[in-house]
Amino acid sequence: MLNKNVCPNCGQLYDTSLSKCPLCGTAPQVVETADPVQRRRITEAERKQRRADRKEAEQEARRRKRDSRYLEDEEEERLIEEEDALRREEKRRQKEEKRAARIAERNSGATSIPNSVVPSFTPGPARDGRGPMPAVYAERDRRRVPRVFLALSAFVLAAALIVGGSYLLWKLEVVKLPIYDKLAAKKSETVAPTETPTTEAPQTQTTTPSTLYRGEGAIPCTGITLSQTEIVFSEVDEQTQLTVSPLPENTTDEVFFSSSDAAVVKVSPVGIVTAVGPGEASITVTCGEEQAVCTVSCGFATPTAPTLPPDITNLVLVKDDMSFFAPGENFVLSVTNIPAGTPVEWESLDESVCTVDESGRVVAVGKGTTRVVARVGNLRAECWVRCPFTEG
Repeated sequence: MLNKNVCPNCGQLYDTSLSKCPLCGTAPQVVETADPVQRRRITEAERKQRRADRKEAEQEARRRKRDSRYLEDEEEERLIEEEDALRREEKRRQKEEKRAARIAERNSGATSIPNSVVPSFTPGPARDGRGPMPAVYAERDRRRVPRVFLALSAFVLAAALIVGGSYLLWKLEVVKLPIYDKLAAKKSETVAPTETPTTEAPQTQTTTPSTLYRGEGAIPCTGITLSQTEIVFSEVDEQTQLTVSPLPENTTDEVFFSSSDAAVVKVSPVGIVTAVGPGEASITVTCGEEQAVCTVSCGFATPTAPTLPPDITNLVLVKDDMSFFAPGENFVLSVTNIPAGTPVEWESLDESVCTVDESGRVVAVGKGTTRVVARVGNLRAECWVRCPFTEG
Protein backbone atom coordinates (compact mmCIF):
# COMPACT_ATOMS: atom_id res chain seq x y z
CA MET A 1 0.00 0.00 0.00
CA LEU A 2 2.66 2.45 -0.92
CA ASN A 3 1.28 5.92 -2.04
CA LYS A 4 -2.32 4.88 -1.35
CA ASN A 5 -5.02 6.47 0.80
CA VAL A 6 -8.04 4.76 2.34
CA CYS A 7 -11.36 6.58 2.14
CA PRO A 8 -12.79 6.85 5.69
CA ASN A 9 -16.34 6.82 4.25
CA CYS A 10 -16.41 3.97 1.75
CA GLY A 11 -13.09 2.33 2.29
CA GLN A 12 -11.96 2.89 -1.32
CA LEU A 13 -8.23 2.85 -2.03
CA TYR A 14 -7.05 5.70 -4.22
CA ASP A 15 -3.79 7.39 -5.11
CA THR A 16 -2.38 9.98 -2.76
CA SER A 17 -2.06 12.40 -5.68
CA LEU A 18 -5.88 12.82 -5.71
CA SER A 19 -7.39 15.37 -3.37
CA LYS A 20 -10.55 13.39 -2.70
CA CYS A 21 -12.05 9.94 -3.09
CA PRO A 22 -13.01 9.26 -6.71
CA LEU A 23 -15.96 7.11 -5.59
CA CYS A 24 -17.74 9.15 -2.95
CA GLY A 25 -15.90 12.46 -3.13
CA THR A 26 -14.83 12.41 0.56
CA ALA A 27 -11.61 14.23 1.30
CA PRO A 28 -8.96 12.28 3.20
CA GLN A 29 -8.64 12.94 6.90
CA VAL A 30 -5.40 14.33 8.19
CA VAL A 31 -4.36 12.82 11.53
CA GLU A 32 -2.03 14.88 13.57
CA THR A 33 0.76 12.85 14.98
CA ALA A 34 2.76 13.74 17.99
CA ASP A 35 6.44 13.99 17.86
CA PRO A 36 8.09 10.64 18.55
CA VAL A 37 9.38 10.25 22.09
CA GLN A 38 13.09 10.01 22.23
CA ARG A 39 14.06 7.00 24.41
CA ARG A 40 16.93 7.56 26.77
CA ARG A 41 19.69 5.02 26.73
CA ILE A 42 20.21 3.50 30.19
CA THR A 43 23.64 3.43 31.74
CA GLU A 44 25.60 0.38 32.87
CA ALA A 45 25.12 1.31 36.54
CA GLU A 46 21.32 1.45 36.07
CA ARG A 47 21.42 -1.90 34.32
CA LYS A 48 23.35 -3.45 37.24
CA GLN A 49 20.93 -1.91 39.72
CA ARG A 50 17.96 -3.36 37.84
CA ARG A 51 19.60 -6.81 37.84
CA ALA A 52 20.30 -6.55 41.55
CA ASP A 53 16.70 -5.48 42.25
CA ARG A 54 15.34 -8.33 40.13
CA LYS A 55 17.62 -10.86 41.90
CA GLU A 56 16.64 -9.56 45.33
CA ALA A 57 12.95 -9.79 44.38
CA GLU A 58 13.41 -13.39 43.23
CA GLN A 59 15.24 -14.29 46.45
CA GLU A 60 12.52 -12.67 48.53
CA ALA A 61 9.89 -14.65 46.63
CA ARG A 62 11.77 -17.90 47.20
CA ARG A 63 12.25 -17.07 50.88
CA ARG A 64 8.54 -16.39 51.33
CA LYS A 65 7.70 -19.63 49.55
CA ARG A 66 10.14 -21.61 51.73
CA ASP A 67 8.88 -19.99 54.91
CA SER A 68 5.31 -20.78 53.98
CA ARG A 69 6.28 -24.40 53.27
CA TYR A 70 8.10 -24.65 56.61
CA LEU A 71 5.09 -23.24 58.37
CA GLU A 72 2.87 -25.79 56.65
CA ASP A 73 5.26 -28.61 57.60
CA GLU A 74 5.45 -27.44 61.19
CA GLU A 75 1.71 -27.22 61.38
CA GLU A 76 1.37 -30.70 59.92
CA GLU A 77 3.94 -32.13 62.36
CA ARG A 78 2.19 -30.43 65.27
CA LEU A 79 -1.13 -31.97 64.21
CA ILE A 80 0.48 -35.40 63.86
CA GLU A 81 2.08 -35.12 67.32
CA GLU A 82 -1.22 -34.09 68.82
CA GLU A 83 -2.94 -37.07 67.19
CA ASP A 84 -0.20 -39.41 68.48
CA ALA A 85 -0.50 -37.95 71.96
CA LEU A 86 -4.27 -38.40 71.89
CA ARG A 87 -3.85 -41.96 70.64
CA ARG A 88 -1.33 -42.80 73.35
CA GLU A 89 -3.51 -41.24 75.99
CA GLU A 90 -6.48 -43.26 74.74
CA LYS A 91 -4.46 -46.48 74.84
CA ARG A 92 -3.17 -45.69 78.33
CA ARG A 93 -6.68 -44.98 79.53
CA GLN A 94 -7.95 -48.26 78.04
CA LYS A 95 -5.09 -50.17 79.70
CA GLU A 96 -5.80 -48.54 83.04
CA GLU A 97 -9.47 -49.44 82.71
CA LYS A 98 -8.64 -53.05 81.86
CA ARG A 99 -6.12 -53.23 84.70
CA ALA A 100 -8.62 -51.82 87.16
CA ALA A 101 -11.23 -54.30 85.90
CA ARG A 102 -8.82 -57.24 86.38
CA ILE A 103 -7.87 -56.04 89.85
CA ALA A 104 -11.51 -55.69 90.83
CA GLU A 105 -12.25 -59.16 89.43
CA ARG A 106 -9.34 -60.72 91.31
CA ASN A 107 -10.18 -58.91 94.55
CA SER A 108 -13.77 -60.10 94.31
CA GLY A 109 -12.64 -63.78 94.24
CA ALA A 110 -9.73 -63.48 96.66
CA THR A 111 -11.69 -64.97 99.60
CA SER A 112 -11.50 -68.51 98.20
CA ILE A 113 -7.76 -68.37 97.39
CA PRO A 114 -4.99 -68.41 100.02
CA ASN A 115 -3.03 -65.24 100.51
CA SER A 116 0.17 -67.12 99.68
CA VAL A 117 -1.13 -67.70 96.14
CA VAL A 118 -2.80 -64.38 95.31
CA PRO A 119 -0.51 -61.39 95.93
CA SER A 120 -1.73 -58.17 97.47
CA PHE A 121 -3.08 -55.59 95.05
CA THR A 122 -2.74 -52.58 97.27
CA PRO A 123 -1.75 -49.41 95.45
CA GLY A 124 1.97 -49.05 94.95
CA PRO A 125 4.18 -46.04 94.23
CA ALA A 126 3.36 -43.66 91.40
CA ARG A 127 5.32 -44.04 88.15
CA ASP A 128 5.71 -41.70 85.14
CA GLY A 129 2.86 -39.49 86.33
CA ARG A 130 0.28 -42.21 85.70
CA GLY A 131 -0.93 -42.51 89.26
CA PRO A 132 -0.43 -45.34 91.73
CA MET A 133 0.05 -48.87 90.36
CA PRO A 134 -0.79 -52.18 92.07
CA ALA A 135 1.81 -53.65 94.41
CA VAL A 136 2.07 -56.80 92.25
CA TYR A 137 3.54 -54.75 89.40
CA ALA A 138 5.89 -52.95 91.75
CA GLU A 139 7.08 -56.38 92.95
CA ARG A 140 7.56 -57.46 89.36
CA ASP A 141 9.71 -54.40 88.68
CA ARG A 142 11.82 -55.17 91.73
CA ARG A 143 12.47 -58.71 90.43
CA ARG A 144 13.90 -57.44 87.15
CA VAL A 145 17.60 -57.89 86.44
CA PRO A 146 19.58 -54.89 87.73
CA ARG A 147 21.32 -52.78 85.15
CA VAL A 148 24.72 -53.46 86.69
CA PHE A 149 24.39 -57.16 85.83
CA LEU A 150 23.36 -56.28 82.28
CA ALA A 151 26.41 -54.01 81.96
CA LEU A 152 28.66 -56.75 83.39
CA SER A 153 27.24 -59.29 80.91
CA ALA A 154 27.86 -56.88 78.03
CA PHE A 155 31.45 -56.35 79.21
CA VAL A 156 32.11 -60.11 79.44
CA LEU A 157 30.65 -60.64 75.98
CA ALA A 158 32.78 -57.84 74.51
CA ALA A 159 35.93 -59.28 76.13
CA ALA A 160 35.14 -62.73 74.75
CA LEU A 161 34.67 -61.27 71.27
CA ILE A 162 37.97 -59.39 71.50
CA VAL A 163 39.92 -62.45 72.68
CA GLY A 164 38.31 -64.71 70.10
CA GLY A 165 38.89 -62.25 67.30
CA SER A 166 42.55 -61.76 68.22
CA TYR A 167 43.08 -65.52 68.41
CA LEU A 168 41.49 -65.96 64.97
CA LEU A 169 43.73 -63.24 63.50
CA TRP A 170 46.74 -64.97 65.08
CA LYS A 171 45.75 -68.32 63.61
CA LEU A 172 45.33 -66.70 60.18
CA GLU A 173 48.77 -65.09 60.61
CA VAL A 174 47.33 -61.60 60.10
CA VAL A 175 48.86 -60.19 63.29
CA LYS A 176 51.69 -61.32 65.52
CA LEU A 177 50.73 -61.92 69.15
CA PRO A 178 53.62 -63.29 71.27
CA ILE A 179 51.29 -64.34 74.12
CA TYR A 180 49.58 -66.91 71.88
CA ASP A 181 52.97 -68.12 70.63
CA LYS A 182 54.13 -68.75 74.18
CA LEU A 183 50.88 -70.49 75.11
CA ALA A 184 51.15 -72.72 72.03
CA ALA A 185 54.77 -73.56 72.88
CA LYS A 186 53.85 -74.45 76.48
CA LYS A 187 50.95 -76.57 75.27
CA SER A 188 53.17 -78.47 72.86
CA GLU A 189 55.70 -79.08 75.65
CA THR A 190 53.02 -80.41 78.02
CA VAL A 191 51.24 -82.52 75.41
CA ALA A 192 54.30 -83.95 73.70
CA PRO A 193 56.78 -85.62 76.12
CA THR A 194 60.44 -84.78 75.96
CA GLU A 195 61.96 -86.52 73.01
CA THR A 196 64.54 -89.14 73.87
CA PRO A 197 66.96 -90.62 71.39
CA THR A 198 65.68 -93.95 70.19
CA THR A 199 67.35 -96.62 68.18
CA GLU A 200 66.02 -96.89 64.66
CA ALA A 201 64.02 -100.02 64.13
CA PRO A 202 65.64 -102.59 61.83
CA GLN A 203 64.62 -102.18 58.25
CA THR A 204 62.33 -104.87 56.92
CA GLN A 205 64.41 -106.75 54.36
CA THR A 206 63.10 -108.59 51.35
CA THR A 207 63.77 -112.32 51.53
CA THR A 208 63.56 -115.12 49.06
CA PRO A 209 60.08 -116.69 48.77
CA SER A 210 59.82 -120.21 50.14
CA THR A 211 58.61 -121.60 46.81
CA LEU A 212 59.34 -120.47 43.29
CA TYR A 213 56.68 -120.50 40.65
CA ARG A 214 57.86 -120.71 37.09
CA GLY A 215 55.25 -120.69 34.39
CA GLU A 216 55.56 -121.50 30.72
CA GLY A 217 58.48 -119.69 29.12
CA ALA A 218 60.28 -118.99 32.42
CA ILE A 219 64.07 -118.72 32.31
CA PRO A 220 65.64 -119.80 35.63
CA CYS A 221 68.75 -118.09 37.06
CA THR A 222 71.91 -120.23 36.95
CA GLY A 223 74.38 -117.92 38.67
CA ILE A 224 75.00 -114.55 40.35
CA THR A 225 77.96 -112.20 39.99
CA LEU A 226 78.38 -109.27 42.46
CA SER A 227 80.24 -106.03 41.75
CA GLN A 228 82.03 -106.44 45.10
CA THR A 229 82.10 -109.16 47.73
CA GLU A 230 83.48 -107.05 50.58
CA ILE A 231 82.53 -103.52 51.66
CA VAL A 232 84.21 -101.39 54.35
CA PHE A 233 82.48 -98.27 55.75
CA SER A 234 84.27 -95.58 57.77
CA GLU A 235 81.33 -93.40 58.91
CA VAL A 236 77.63 -93.53 59.63
CA ASP A 237 75.20 -93.17 56.69
CA GLU A 238 77.92 -93.90 54.16
CA GLN A 239 76.44 -95.63 51.11
CA THR A 240 77.52 -97.68 48.14
CA GLN A 241 75.79 -99.40 45.23
CA LEU A 242 75.95 -103.19 45.10
CA THR A 243 75.48 -104.23 41.47
CA VAL A 244 74.18 -107.74 40.64
CA SER A 245 74.69 -109.51 37.28
CA PRO A 246 72.48 -112.63 37.08
CA LEU A 247 73.17 -115.46 34.63
CA PRO A 248 71.69 -115.63 32.09
CA GLU A 249 70.97 -111.90 31.64
CA ASN A 250 67.44 -112.59 30.37
CA THR A 251 66.43 -114.67 33.38
CA THR A 252 62.86 -114.18 34.58
CA ASP A 253 63.74 -114.72 38.27
CA GLU A 254 63.74 -111.60 40.46
CA VAL A 255 66.71 -110.42 42.53
CA PHE A 256 66.22 -110.02 46.33
CA PHE A 257 68.52 -108.40 48.93
CA SER A 258 68.64 -109.09 52.68
CA SER A 259 70.84 -107.95 55.58
CA SER A 260 71.90 -110.24 58.36
CA ASP A 261 71.92 -107.36 60.91
CA ALA A 262 69.89 -104.24 60.15
CA ALA A 263 71.47 -102.49 63.17
CA VAL A 264 74.83 -102.61 61.37
CA VAL A 265 73.92 -102.25 57.71
CA LYS A 266 70.77 -101.98 55.66
CA VAL A 267 70.14 -102.54 51.98
CA SER A 268 67.42 -101.19 49.69
CA PRO A 269 65.47 -103.30 47.16
CA VAL A 270 67.71 -101.91 44.39
CA GLY A 271 70.99 -102.74 46.14
CA ILE A 272 71.97 -99.48 47.88
CA VAL A 273 73.92 -100.47 51.02
CA THR A 274 73.93 -97.99 53.93
CA ALA A 275 76.05 -98.06 57.09
CA VAL A 276 73.98 -97.88 60.28
CA GLY A 277 76.19 -98.81 63.24
CA PRO A 278 79.59 -100.34 64.10
CA GLY A 279 80.09 -104.05 63.58
CA GLU A 280 80.06 -106.63 60.80
CA ALA A 281 77.19 -108.06 58.78
CA SER A 282 76.53 -109.68 55.45
CA ILE A 283 74.32 -108.87 52.49
CA THR A 284 72.72 -111.91 50.88
CA VAL A 285 71.62 -111.64 47.25
CA THR A 286 69.11 -114.23 46.00
CA CYS A 287 67.98 -114.84 42.44
CA GLY A 288 65.81 -117.90 42.00
CA GLU A 289 67.67 -120.75 43.66
CA GLU A 290 71.06 -119.03 43.43
CA GLN A 291 72.61 -116.93 46.25
CA ALA A 292 75.69 -114.73 46.70
CA VAL A 293 77.04 -113.07 49.85
CA CYS A 294 78.81 -109.73 50.35
CA THR A 295 80.44 -109.05 53.73
CA VAL A 296 80.18 -105.54 55.21
CA SER A 297 82.46 -104.12 57.90
CA CYS A 298 81.69 -100.86 59.74
CA GLY A 299 84.86 -99.88 61.60
CA PHE A 300 83.71 -96.54 63.03
CA ALA A 301 82.62 -95.77 66.59
CA THR A 302 79.06 -94.79 67.52
CA PRO A 303 78.90 -91.03 68.12
CA THR A 304 78.21 -90.23 71.74
CA ALA A 305 75.87 -87.53 72.95
CA PRO A 306 77.62 -84.35 74.11
CA THR A 307 77.92 -83.92 77.84
CA LEU A 308 76.69 -80.68 79.41
CA PRO A 309 77.34 -79.19 82.85
CA PRO A 310 74.79 -80.35 85.44
CA ASP A 311 73.52 -76.79 86.01
CA ILE A 312 72.23 -76.53 82.39
CA THR A 313 68.65 -77.79 82.42
CA ASN A 314 67.36 -76.05 79.31
CA LEU A 315 68.63 -74.48 76.10
CA VAL A 316 68.42 -70.74 75.43
CA LEU A 317 68.42 -69.54 71.82
CA VAL A 318 69.56 -66.13 70.70
CA LYS A 319 66.03 -65.67 69.29
CA ASP A 320 62.79 -67.52 69.98
CA ASP A 321 60.77 -65.76 67.25
CA MET A 322 61.77 -64.30 63.89
CA SER A 323 60.09 -63.12 60.68
CA PHE A 324 61.30 -63.09 57.07
CA PHE A 325 59.68 -60.96 54.36
CA ALA A 326 61.30 -62.32 51.19
CA PRO A 327 62.60 -65.71 50.02
CA GLY A 328 66.31 -66.11 50.63
CA GLU A 329 66.49 -64.00 53.78
CA ASN A 330 68.50 -65.78 56.47
CA PHE A 331 69.66 -65.57 60.06
CA VAL A 332 72.12 -67.64 62.08
CA LEU A 333 70.64 -69.12 65.25
CA SER A 334 72.82 -70.18 68.17
CA VAL A 335 72.45 -71.56 71.68
CA THR A 336 73.78 -69.05 74.20
CA ASN A 337 74.04 -71.09 77.42
CA ILE A 338 76.23 -74.04 76.40
CA PRO A 339 80.04 -74.32 76.24
CA ALA A 340 81.68 -73.24 73.01
CA GLY A 341 82.20 -76.07 70.55
CA THR A 342 79.28 -78.18 71.80
CA PRO A 343 77.65 -79.83 68.75
CA VAL A 344 74.03 -78.83 68.19
CA GLU A 345 71.53 -80.67 66.01
CA TRP A 346 69.22 -78.37 64.01
CA GLU A 347 65.93 -79.34 62.40
CA SER A 348 63.19 -77.45 60.52
CA LEU A 349 59.72 -78.88 61.13
CA ASP A 350 58.54 -77.65 57.70
CA GLU A 351 61.23 -77.26 55.04
CA SER A 352 58.70 -75.74 52.61
CA VAL A 353 58.72 -72.66 54.87
CA CYS A 354 62.39 -72.51 55.90
CA THR A 355 65.53 -74.65 55.98
CA VAL A 356 68.33 -74.81 58.52
CA ASP A 357 71.85 -76.18 58.11
CA GLU A 358 74.21 -77.75 60.62
CA SER A 359 75.59 -74.34 61.62
CA GLY A 360 72.11 -72.99 62.54
CA ARG A 361 71.63 -70.72 59.52
CA VAL A 362 67.88 -70.39 58.85
CA VAL A 363 66.90 -69.53 55.24
CA ALA A 364 63.36 -68.47 54.22
CA VAL A 365 61.83 -70.60 51.45
CA GLY A 366 58.02 -70.17 51.23
CA LYS A 367 55.06 -68.49 52.88
CA GLY A 368 53.89 -69.95 56.20
CA THR A 369 54.86 -70.46 59.84
CA THR A 370 56.95 -73.25 61.33
CA ARG A 371 59.49 -73.93 64.07
CA VAL A 372 63.23 -74.62 64.07
CA VAL A 373 64.32 -77.10 66.76
CA ALA A 374 67.76 -77.17 68.39
CA ARG A 375 68.82 -80.36 70.22
CA VAL A 376 71.75 -81.02 72.50
CA GLY A 377 71.49 -84.46 74.08
CA ASN A 378 68.08 -84.73 75.76
CA LEU A 379 67.54 -80.94 75.78
CA ARG A 380 65.77 -79.01 73.05
CA ALA A 381 64.66 -75.47 72.26
CA GLU A 382 62.40 -74.05 69.57
CA CYS A 383 62.29 -70.85 67.56
CA TRP A 384 59.18 -69.73 65.68
CA VAL A 385 59.84 -68.74 62.06
CA ARG A 386 57.22 -66.66 60.21
CA CYS A 387 57.28 -65.95 56.48
CA PRO A 388 54.28 -63.69 55.71
CA PHE A 389 55.49 -62.77 52.20
CA THR A 390 53.74 -63.63 48.95
CA GLU A 391 55.42 -66.27 46.85
CA GLY A 392 56.49 -65.43 43.34
